[in-house]
Amino acid sequence: MYRIDAYHRPTSVTEAVGLLAEPARLALAGGTTIRHDGGSTPTEVVDLQALGLDRIESERDLVRIGAMVRLHDLVGHEAVPDLIRRTARSEMPSTLRTIATVGGTIGAAGSDSTFLAALLVHDASVQFADGRSVALSSVLNDGLATGELIVAVDVHASGTTAIAGTGRTPADDPIVAAVARSAEDGVRLALSGVGPTPELVEPGDLDRLEPPGDFRGSSAYRRHLAQVLSTRVLQELS
Repeated sequence: MYRIDAYHRPTSVTEAVGLLAEPARLALAGGTTIRHDGGSTPTEVVDLQALGLDRIESERDLVRIGAMVRLHDLVGHEAVPDLIRRTARSEMPSTLRTIATVGGTIGAAGSDSTFLAALLVHDASVQFADGRSVALSSVLNDGLATGELIVAVDVHASGTTAIAGTGRTPADDPIVAAVARSAEDGVRLALSGVGPTPELVEPGDLDRLEPPGDFRGSSAYRRHLAQVLSTRVLQELS
């Protein structure tokens, strides 16, 4: 069981960063997932809801989504690209979408997340409190370091998109999903369900995938799905 010893609710990003500098403190966004080893080490939570990170702003092709924006709020926002809105709608049950946040979803880095795959093809970059801007692909690959605080995610809204997935039932998360976007500077392809996190891939590298197998599908089956679904979305964009 978790041992929560203290609760903090900072009112500024600077205060939150200072609190999170202590290794025993965890950021609390929506609260649907808390990254913790489950041990008995005393833990303090830093609630981020009073930091004003729940805004969506757009300028020309760029959309900035605050880290505390709820997935539910993305669904009906006209400035947000359609693919991101669609995948946000299917990311979680509706009751959880009203509290789950964009920053928290990135931190959780779920391997089956079509929402994260959609962010990847929209060239998402993660904005940190210390001023760094890091490609989402690098953040997912490397994970978040202790004390790092996501404040926003920038995405490019232009281009046309396509998505395809295969699940055990229509209501299930896809076993594998392929997401693609065609923009002026080329085509991006991302897959979920083929590795520890969703990832950008080159169409010519699909044969090199070594997805882990589980009760929903073997490695070979997932690789086959990745090839079929990738071909489908790329053909849709051609």
